[in-house]
Amino acid sequence: MLRQLSILAILLASMGCEQPPSFDLETPEAKLVVVSNFTRGKAVQVFVSRPSSILGEEKNDYVTDATVEIYEGDVYLETLDFVPPEPNSNEVPYYTTRNLIPEVNTYYTIQVEASCCSPATARSRIPASINFSSASISDFELKEEQETNEFHATYLLRLSFEDPSQEKNYYHISLLQQIHRFTLNEGDTVIAETYLRPLAFSSEDNTNGQVAHISGGLLVEDNTSNNGKLISFELPLNIRLKKNEELLGKLFLELRAVTEEYYRYFSDLSRQKQSSESPFAEPVIIYDNIDGGLGIFAGYNSSLDSLFLN
Repeated sequence: MLRQLSILAILLASMGCEQPPSFDLETPEAKLVVVSNFTRGKAVQVFVSRPSSILGEEKNDYVTDATVEIYEGDVYLETLDFVPPEPNSNEVPYYTTRNLIPEVNTYYTIQVEASCCSPATARSRIPASINFSSASISDFELKEEQETNEFHATYLLRLSFEDPSQEKNYYHISLLQQIHRFTLNEGDTVIAETYLRPLAFSSEDNTNGQVAHISGGLLVEDNTSNNGKLISFELPLNIRLKKNEELLGKLFLELRAVTEEYYRYFSDLSRQKQSSESPFAEPVIIYDNIDGGLGIFAGYNSSLDSLFLN
């Protein structure tokens, strides 16, 4: 009996000292985050980073030792130069072309390599530009609010543009209100500073083909009902001004013809931000077109207009 108890004690001791099983699992290589929105006549700028935590809860770590190359089809064009941020500034590092002037409807491919992560590639083009067919402002009102010492301006913007019928099209309508900061000098109004304020839209008005952009404006997708036809909008706008400090200037309108990847990426990003404000919302999976990485490489083409507010 004593012998059996001794054997049992040895077995229990050996079980207590048992090492956890060793699983030979490979740690997946980190992915690069590549972001670039490019347009005609301007250098292609590419921002390269990697998430600093697996949950993506911290700011990105920008990669400063990457090699970024750009191709037209399979033809090498150039290696992008690294541009560090200015000292004591809020700028971030990026990579830029020096010689390439991007053209409309030409497909460009970028290849990004860095020692920290898997290589990444992406492909996109700049669509043809679309101009506003009409744009006008009506029903302008300016009311003083005594409680906040502000002026509240409201107005209705009507605009339209022709949707090409050859293919499915995507747009980003961006509205920027010019604001003048002023001082009074012996009764004269002196403009001290002028800036542009993006006008945002409510996500409550989102539809399947219209999404409030995270940074302002509207993302629009054409559909079977308006394909090849005139697309029209009536947009009620409002803006607040500091009394005795700010004046309204022009309203600047930008119509971007964008690629599908631009539309899908920023639509998902905007919906994710909107859903994060509700604990009951479904999670949003962000679309990307970076093969081997994350982010967006997408072209767009802009047309501009401006209106005076009366």
